[in-house]
Amino acid sequence: MAAQISRRDKVRTAIAVIINALIVIFTAYGMSRFFTVGGDGNMAVMNTRCFQFFTVDSNLLAALAALLLLIGQISFLRGGKPPHPALLVLKHVGATAVGVTFFTVFCFLGTLYGYRSMIAGVNLYMHLLTPLLAMLGFCLLEKQPRLRFRGVFLGLLPTILYGIVYVILVVFQKRWPDFYGFNIGGHWILSCCLMVIATFLISLGLWALRRASAGERGENPEKG
Repeated sequence: MAAQISRRDKVRTAIAVIINALIVIFTAYGMSRFFTVGGDGNMAVMNTRCFQFFTVDSNLLAALAALLLLIGQISFLRGGKPPHPALLVLKHVGATAVGVTFFTVFCFLGTLYGYRSMIAGVNLYMHLLTPLLAMLGFCLLEKQPRLRFRGVFLGLLPTILYGIVYVILVVFQKRWPDFYGFNIGGHWILSCCLMVIATFLISLGLWALRRASAGERGENPEKG
């Protein structure tokens, strides 16, 4: 039997579908440029070299989550079941990852390399538009189902995994330049600790904002 969907849920889900589609389109456009004309600003590289940037990796993760989720959302609008909770968990992880990109760029990298290069060309999408769409869509539109607090820790995984690779290739093997400036003065350990803490705070913030937006302030997040 088809699920009954309120008008409010239909409108909210329809907007979420549009936002997730834009995330996929922006990411596809950005990736195509790396393999055709090259990147822009601080990511002026060609082909597979683009994958050395957390920006690219986080945007791909957010786009994958958006694509899978919008398929579920379209099915929901057509009378099917709501998207599986695992898709919302993946969206949370993806939104956290691009959140790390957004705040790193505008709170740190912009002061090093200039904000103009941070939003030059395709960087406008990968550093600004896609992160904002992913975070706002997750917090304000994709309110169901409830996500448990333990999911906040999953948001740390992309940063930790990338950080391990970055430290190995930048600090120990010196195969990559320190394009994020995390080893300035040899303080890579401090940088790693700060990035993990910042990532946790972003993941927690997104979870809390989504919960507040859904009106769950007074409920125990570990129940249900």
